[in-house]
Amino acid sequence: MSGLKPAAFTSRFTARSNRLITEVEIFPAFLPGGTTAPKGKKYAALYDTGATNSVVTPKVVADLQLSSIGAKTVGVGGGSLTTTSHLVNFGLPNKVMFPMVTVAAMVLAGGIDALIGMDILGAGDFAVTHHGEKTTFSFCVPSRREIDFVKEVQNVLPPFSIKPAKNAPCHCGSGKKYKGCHGKV
Repeated sequence: MSGLKPAAFTSRFTARSNRLITEVEIFPAFLPGGTTAPKGKKYAALYDTGATNSVVTPKVVADLQLSSIGAKTVGVGGGSLTTTSHLVNFGLPNKVMFPMVTVAAMVLAGGIDALIGMDILGAGDFAVTHHGEKTTFSFCVPSRREIDFVKEVQNVLPPFSIKPAKNAPCHCGSGKKYKGCHGKV
């Protein structure tokens, strides 16, 4: 998926959510920048970091009259399923476009018509937070930076800790004195 145009989106939920779902637009496959794009249709999509590849339902296949590009065996719940595969373009929120994605056709539960797997999520940065009992998830392509919460936590004084002396080395490991680093007022 190299050569993707830099793009990003953020989705916010008003409460804590254990399902990351947005509306996406799915199109029969086409090369962006070429001929006029075929008509797409909007569907509910679940983002699943446990899924290796993306999936669409037989309803999407029928709605968009997608041609099969062959049989595909997919792992499901400790077993496997042989189904058809298809080429689609995914229009994620904020016009984040993924062209020419190979998807399997599978029945999905809970009113979901597409599953966005690691074939797409692995092309960029994906973060989920539950700050203030509200869920936010954000995605950008291509990857922009490494997110390392361990480094962030290590660079902050733990609550109720003893404050270092002004001229002591800073606890963050910067090599500076505490007064010139995390001890600045």
